[in-house]
Amino acid sequence: MKLSEAYTTLGLFGQPELQLGRQGSLEISPSEEVPSVNAIDATARAGARLDISEIGNEGLALQVRGTVLRLFHRRPIFDICPECGRSLGSVDSNVVCEECGKTVTPEHRLVLSLLLDDGTGNIRVVFFGDAAERLLRMNAQQVLEVLKTKPDLAMFYDDLKLVGKELLVSGKTRRDKYFDQIELRASGVETPEPVQEAQDLLKRLKETA
Repeated sequence: MKLSEAYTTLGLFGQPELQLGRQGSLEISPSEEVPSVNAIDATARAGARLDISEIGNEGLALQVRGTVLRLFHRRPIFDICPECGRSLGSVDSNVVCEECGKTVTPEHRLVLSLLLDDGTGNIRVVFFGDAAERLLRMNAQQVLEVLKTKPDLAMFYDDLKLVGKELLVSGKTRRDKYFDQIELRASGVETPEPVQEAQDLLKRLKETA
């Protein structure tokens, strides 16, 4: 089964649901090419630490460590329908959700994207919702308050002091249709611990010896 243009939201009992938008489609038995040996090997290692240069496929759960090269200066807040979870763009008042047909008060969510480099390559990493809050150590409402005093996005992003910082990011790869490139959707982020990193390196060296 293959779903296109689907999105996740919370169900009635607080469990995540996968919903199909109006432009979405469902294919019961998609005909796809048999993946290459390299693709199968990469999938088998899903969730493992990879060099960015090794990332060539979408749909992989993995972890990368790298340095922030730049932040993309987009509005760090987007709004969703509290009923269905559909994105409403950037609005500041009640609006009719085209998906569920109700007039709703938008809920704010954080979004932030950056370029991460590990010496072997670089990749665009996108942080949504909770992942963005963990990265910024601020929630959406706090960011909105900051933006009231610093409406200039360049100043806002400069004050985050993320460029040059080393991050350990977990997430899943996907292909961005607009830029036609693989990007990483972050699900977790932390600052690498030197001792733990050294221990992990020794473990990997022993496994490959």
